[in-house]
Amino acid sequence: RQNKKEGCYMITEENSIGKPLANATWLEKHHNAKIPERTKFAQRLIELHPHKIVDLGCASGLWLALLNEIFPNECEFIGIDNDEQSLSIAKERSKLWNRNVSFLKLDIEKEVDQIPSADLILAFNIFPYIDNLDLFIKSIFCKNKQGTLAIRQYDGASIRFGPMPTNERQQIESDLRVALENNTNFRHYDMDRVYTAIHSSPYQNKTIEFELFERTSPFDSKFIPYYTGTLNWTAQFLSEASSIFFDKWMQEDPHFLNRYFYEVDLMALLS
Repeated sequence: RQNKKEGCYMITEENSIGKPLANATWLEKHHNAKIPERTKFAQRLIELHPHKIVDLGCASGLWLALLNEIFPNECEFIGIDNDEQSLSIAKERSKLWNRNVSFLKLDIEKEVDQIPSADLILAFNIFPYIDNLDLFIKSIFCKNKQGTLAIRQYDGASIRFGPMPTNERQQIESDLRVALENNTNFRHYDMDRVYTAIHSSPYQNKTIEFELFERTSPFDSKFIPYYTGTLNWTAQFLSEASSIFFDKWMQEDPHFLNRYFYEVDLMALLS
């Protein structure tokens, strides 16, 4: 989806209800780029031996599809999202799964009381869309005191691509922060708020780690769509001076022969 703003088209990557960076195409690029890392994390979740998993903000069901490949068929899946279009894709994706699977259309913050209890609840990159994070996590705990809450959260401040001169990088990061830090639809810089909310939550057992996602050239074909999408999404928020440099920087190495990319995700298991 694209919105016209100040005479140009903005790459918002919204889903059908207007959530930025949440449409099915963008999420699939992101997911495919990180399959090795996400599979490794999913294998850690198997060790919890859940009988029922609830995926909050499941979108088009990509995480559940990954879990379906490695979890025993006796484990029940429930996907929850507020975007009917994404849920339709998830339902279609799950038709051949040999397990009990269902999907619910809920606004997880406003209708938190309707979230089913489960052995394992997933909250992956959904917190930037939650206003009162402390209350939300507390509500999940109160409904599910015997279960585990698994959290994964990206943070825009940790995304870095290069190489490029430090002064140019700092200006690009400043332009992006000015454009996005007051966005009311989602929080691109949310790791510290999430970290603080985890620590202040009523869960007694808290395992918090940071996962590095990194790629260096030559890039794998599954990574390139996510990489180019991230660059193009970033470019639209830059000042005129930064845009001139950034366009030149991208054109200097169109085949990504001398490029790197990394970002850091927060991971937590709360019980």
